[in-house]
Amino acid sequence: MSWKLSCTVLKTNGVGDNLVEFNDFDFEDEDFLKIKPISQMSEGEKLQRFKRFFDSSSRAMLQDCLFRIVDYEDGTGTLEILCPNEVVRQRLSKKKRKITNNINTCWSHIRWFSLCVQQDSELHCQKFTRNGDLVTS
Repeated sequence: MSWKLSCTVLKTNGVGDNLVEFNDFDFEDEDFLKIKPISQMSEGEKLQRFKRFFDSSSRAMLQDCLFRIVDYEDGTGTLEILCPNEVVRQRLSKKKRKITNNINTCWSHIRWFSLCVQQDSELHCQKFTRNGDLVTS
């Protein structure tokens, strides 16, 4: 079964808003049903999936962050989130449960995550378990 959509501007309201009719976009049913298994996703695709599960304000904060996965010899790993400043790190630390839930949907080997910020040329990180508990050294 095929779906057909298209887009034609019918009229404008004089304020720049257009009323639109859809036509001329062909979609096959399979296009809507294709969900790539996590096992076939690249790390970049997993990261995009991770970010998608957040609300728009959290996604905006995450957009300014850098990410890396530190893999250990035992097969586990830590997702490190480098925040642009302390304010972002503090706001994200209030979303620990959401972060761990999203990690669990994207990576099975990630056991910890760190919220980091660079201060005075040094990296300062807070490391958390999958339960959101702070890991003390």
